[in-house]
Amino acid sequence: MHIDYLTLSAFADGDLDAAMSEAVSTHLRTCVKCRGEIQFIRSLGDGLRALQTPLAPRNAIDGIWPEQREATRILGLPLKQRQPVRRGPLLALAAGVVGLMAAALVLTFGADRAMAGSSSLTLERADRGAMTLRYETISPLAAESRVRARIRYWVPDSLGFSQNEGGFSEIELGREAPGRFGGVVDLPPGAVYAAATVEDLEGSQVDTDFGRFWEYLETDEAGRPTLESRRYQILAALEFNAPRAAVLARRASEEFPEQPLFWFWRLSFDLAALPPPSIDTLLPTHAARLDLLARAARERDPGPVEIEALVRYARLLERADLADYWQTVLGARHPGHGAAAMIRIRDIVLSKTSTEEKLVALEDDWESVGAEATAQLGLRYSYELADPTLTERWLDRYETGSWGRGPSADAVVARNLMEVPALWDLAERWIVDRLSDSRDWVGPARRLDESRYNFEAQTRRNRARLYLDLSRIRLGNGDLAGGIDALERSVEETWDPRVFARAAEIYRSQGSAVRATQLISLAQADPVAPLEPYLSAGGDAGPPGLTDTQRAAAQAAMRERVLAGLLDEHTSLDVPLRTETGTGTTLEQAVRAAARADPGVTLVLHTIQPDLVPAEALALLRLNSDRLDSAGVGTVLVSEQPDPSPSDNPGTEFRFHYDPDHKVWTELRAWRELQYFVLDGDGRLRHRGEDLETALRISLVLAM
Repeated sequence: MHIDYLTLSAFADGDLDAAMSEAVSTHLRTCVKCRGEIQFIRSLGDGLRALQTPLAPRNAIDGIWPEQREATRILGLPLKQRQPVRRGPLLALAAGVVGLMAAALVLTFGADRAMAGSSSLTLERADRGAMTLRYETISPLAAESRVRARIRYWVPDSLGFSQNEGGFSEIELGREAPGRFGGVVDLPPGAVYAAATVEDLEGSQVDTDFGRFWEYLETDEAGRPTLESRRYQILAALEFNAPRAAVLARRASEEFPEQPLFWFWRLSFDLAALPPPSIDTLLPTHAARLDLLARAARERDPGPVEIEALVRYARLLERADLADYWQTVLGARHPGHGAAAMIRIRDIVLSKTSTEEKLVALEDDWESVGAEATAQLGLRYSYELADPTLTERWLDRYETGSWGRGPSADAVVARNLMEVPALWDLAERWIVDRLSDSRDWVGPARRLDESRYNFEAQTRRNRARLYLDLSRIRLGNGDLAGGIDALERSVEETWDPRVFARAAEIYRSQGSAVRATQLISLAQADPVAPLEPYLSAGGDAGPPGLTDTQRAAAQAAMRERVLAGLLDEHTSLDVPLRTETGTGTTLEQAVRAAARADPGVTLVLHTIQPDLVPAEALALLRLNSDRLDSAGVGTVLVSEQPDPSPSDNPGTEFRFHYDPDHKVWTELRAWRELQYFVLDGDGRLRHRGEDLETALRISLVLAM
């Protein structure tokens, strides 16, 4: 028997308690395989390259076809901190807390804030560099003894404003009374804006202010938000709630009418939302406003933020003369500003010079200013020259900055490096470094409004793709054992039919038709019809020979893997809703009306506002509608508010119910502007996520 990978990883990181750590140590004394796993994990953790003699393949899917290879038995130790949290007892306790607190909360917040599940978080300056947090709730978090607040804060930097990122802090808030928590967190004295969420210590329940962050804004003596705090508030809103950012931009343009940045944002949102006739009447007003702002700016010495905003506002209004003038002023007066760097980069890209000459120009720009955008472009151009020394220099510069970076961007870098054989050694080191990054789920790598469950799922998907690229590099270098090892690890990370299909291609290129067929069968067992097919257009399923029994085994494996670790939370469906026509109903009635089977599985799409649902999500729902119907899966779409700009297509098949009192939001324990929930036939909540394809997969598998 062998210990599962997550437990070994936690042991290597020192995350296990004393009893668990001793149990693992005892097992390792007699198990060569698990000792090898620990060795591999620790070598990654130290940022080292894999050993010259790679580990044997882990045989992740051998148990599906035991007649072809004996399965490996896994010893799953009870790793408490890595398993889903079941909330039944806590919900019962929270229900008792509600009765004790309701009257007090009505007095504290007023009737409009005392709705079921409402919460309040206040952030106040205790003194310079410190902030007092007070959190009050009658949500399920009221039953916790401690909760965690996660905070992003912004400190103004006028020369780098366009690329300035928020700092991060987190603090555990202690329970002061039932449903009341408090603490003090250190923030830089210059912070003008902060956004925060609250969660339980497992990161499974996240509380926000109905789809937006709780906020701290620096104010003036009259209690009004300062110019800088408004700027950063809008920038933060742009990342998670565009409709709210539009409202804030309009408000800010009225508070600070002399600031072109707010008028630029206001016009940008209006151009995206308003019909053409309204835009035609709006443009002359904005053109007059631009002339007024430009004249005022010429009479004084505007800062770089204001000059950049004039450039953007003028380009949006197609005033090339003004845009070029202020662009020249920006480059001359503030060469270190992010927008000035982007202007220089654009000139380099558009120049009719060779790649070598463009890199020389970027080198000069980096030496004089060191803008992160310069490093990103220099890295892209370096691929073309296939010079490992040159590419490594630009890669080091790329790593020094964080703007625009993330796991997805780093995976793209890995793919670009992999596509140039001369850069394979560099690519392998880069990938192994990415795989060794633990990405602390408490820290800044996770979005404020993202659960630990969803964060770790995305991390596994990214790791699977990195392992695939690592496999191609090792196989290309003639390291067959190392390549196969990386390939096996890729398919073990997550259930991803795209990964299975790509891995099958690699196996087939190495002459392993059996393994390729097995992986293709797993990909074909997936019930979701993706927007972008991962199998070839001809439906190539690989070499023939898979029996019905083997196909059934693939479906069983898919089911077991997809359903592992699902939630098991009680929900009450007897909460009020309204139909599009205003008729009163309940979530239970909506679920029954949508049900295709009795009892059936229901997929619930919940959003703050219908226009926050991307077109791709609706297209994916439409593509899978027949599959959902045939499986007996009902779909219910719920919105907190009506759509401010209704669709031009009144015949659309997607009809929303409305939740103006936030009852469904509270019962499903939502926290983001758009989430997907899966209810089983007993009304239990089995999934709460942020990816529609995953929710579809779970819905269809549950209904099978």
